[in-house]
Amino acid sequence: MNGNSTSHFSKRSTTILSVMTVCVSLFVAPQSDAAGNWTNEPTGSQMVLDCPFNNGPSGCGIFDVYSSAVAQSDSSAPVSPNGIATGIMSRLAPTGGMQLVYNYGVRREAFIGLTWRTNPDYGGRPVGNKLFFMLGPEAGGVFLMGVSALNNGCAPLIWGTNTLNYDNYHICEGSLVCYPNVNPSAAIVCRGQWYKIEVYFKSSTTATSKDGIWRWWVNGVLVGNYTTANWNPAGQYEWQWNNTWDGSGDMQNLPRAADWSHSLDHLYISIPNGAGSSTDNPPGPPAAPTLRTVTTP
Repeated sequence: MNGNSTSHFSKRSTTILSVMTVCVSLFVAPQSDAAGNWTNEPTGSQMVLDCPFNNGPSGCGIFDVYSSAVAQSDSSAPVSPNGIATGIMSRLAPTGGMQLVYNYGVRREAFIGLTWRTNPDYGGRPVGNKLFFMLGPEAGGVFLMGVSALNNGCAPLIWGTNTLNYDNYHICEGSLVCYPNVNPSAAIVCRGQWYKIEVYFKSSTTATSKDGIWRWWVNGVLVGNYTTANWNPAGQYEWQWNNTWDGSGDMQNLPRAADWSHSLDHLYISIPNGAGSSTDNPPGPPAAPTLRTVTTP
């Protein structure tokens, strides 16, 4: 084989390799915009929604009930900049915001991750501020920013239920409000700052059993962990961001000094074990290393 044939072979090889590289790159499965962000998602979960809000809620199949979500750009959004969805409560009106709905089918357990902030001028209502719900055919639950007026612009992220049909007096105040019971200081959220919120829930086995689970994390830190909840054995089917009517009865001192707003950077929903089974499989601490004795020759 002479030098010219070797040269031609090298060129052909390079061309073939280049084509192969392009083809392989075309068939690599796309990764989630939020890949690696939801560190507390149960292992083996099946993603059902991964929304960066770059094309608004409707771009992800989320129903914007009042068409009130405002598309904005924020380069500081922590998971999927720059697009964010913002609900604005006008300084001139007692109500406002946005109501977003996503139905993921009836599931006895689910994992939800989202990134959220208010604007720096947010004042909040004096009896708690609703953020988002998980709703089911029998009952719903809601995450709130506190149950009282903000303290210097801050409040704990808490879990509340909207029914007394289930008995949670053993864990929740008045059977309705469950406070952070793990690392409570890490549950404090303040206006004007981005937060990553993760939630895992599992329904009770029966209407009277106390084996349901509610867990929530703020910026990756576990802040709430209830494993004896009596909760909605029929399961949940819908995530709903809903502060549209927040404070209509107790924010009548208008006009306020400024508009208030909530913004969402990303929403992620998955079903543990891929089918909504009742197996509790939350991530736990890494296993202790196995120590072995190595004998050198």
